[in-house]
Amino acid sequence: MKDFSFAKVKMWVKQELVLTIALLLGCVSSFFNTPHLYYIDWDVLCVLWALMVVVAGLKTVKFLDWTAVELLNCCKTYKQVVVALVGLTFVSSMFVTNDVALLTFVPLALVIGKTIKMDMPQVIILQTLAANLGSMFTPPGNPQNLFLYAHYNYSALGFFKVMLFPTVLSVIYIGVIIYLKRNKELQLDLPALAKPDRKLTTIYLVLLALNVGAVLHLLDKYIALVITAVVVLAVNRKLVKEVDYSLLLTFIGFFVFIGNISHTDLVSYLRDHILGSTEGTYFAALISSQFISNVPAAMLLAGLTREADALLLGVNIGGLGTLIASMASVISYKLFAAEHPYQAGSYLRMFLFYNFLGLVLIGAVTYFVCVVNYIDYLDVSVFREMTEYIHF
Repeated sequence: MKDFSFAKVKMWVKQELVLTIALLLGCVSSFFNTPHLYYIDWDVLCVLWALMVVVAGLKTVKFLDWTAVELLNCCKTYKQVVVALVGLTFVSSMFVTNDVALLTFVPLALVIGKTIKMDMPQVIILQTLAANLGSMFTPPGNPQNLFLYAHYNYSALGFFKVMLFPTVLSVIYIGVIIYLKRNKELQLDLPALAKPDRKLTTIYLVLLALNVGAVLHLLDKYIALVITAVVVLAVNRKLVKEVDYSLLLTFIGFFVFIGNISHTDLVSYLRDHILGSTEGTYFAALISSQFISNVPAAMLLAGLTREADALLLGVNIGGLGTLIASMASVISYKLFAAEHPYQAGSYLRMFLFYNFLGLVLIGAVTYFVCVVNYIDYLDVSVFREMTEYIHF
């Protein structure tokens, strides 16, 4: 019985490693400093819960699945299929998070691979790149954006101005890879899915828009939360169980830990000598994301630096690189390895090649253009110069 219980605990820790680390850090640091309730950012937790429950609703009506199948059945060539799968992942990740985008579209890519005998490892890697890079453009695209958006009190325009340039670079990077792929005609005939319930789909899309508006400061977060909770409980209360509560607990653990260590000598040293500059913050975010993932990196470094833009850029671009740099990457790897265990090694090698190539290229260009030169991308004169150059 004890062995069985220990095995269950070991399995849980393995599955929830980041949560375990967050709770341990929060608990251990509380022995040295008194924790306070105000350390926890309740605004972030409320918005995150509301977004997750709405996205769970969209998953139950299979809105994204139906949209993808309808679009893919219109594709006539290999490149069109790749563009559709990668494009859907890129755009949807901005609104339903990178995790959900991959959980929705990677299984579909695997089905297509079996249907038309198509080699899918590179396509799934491109989907993973698309999810991680597309999600960085919006505050609700991933947890670290949501946290940093609230922590530094960004305006919507201010956030988009920072993330526009690396997002454009990401589109170019993924687009070039797809362009260089060989093309061929094919016939794709996926079984049609039942059309999503119009009423429920409309309700969930309205709730999604409502909560995105709350994130962008267009509506009070708690009003959006109450409306979402009331509607969900009336329509489908089972959705409340579908929320990733381990992620919410992870946030709480890091909030407590950051609050506890915020006044220590070590934090003061890091703040003054490493994270006091834009360049130091940017590279600290890039490097730390490779080892502890970009969500914990964002939460830990946010308490040590005032360089909001550099941190935002660093943790998002830092989602490229190692498999754990963004935990969403682990999702697509596990889905692929479960279907093709003998190709897992080659998949990982290809994944690391494209990810580190993207990390170097996008990270370097962003550093020299954004971090060093501080270009205002939405300045009218910049767009005027770009337009004149294109016409020339």
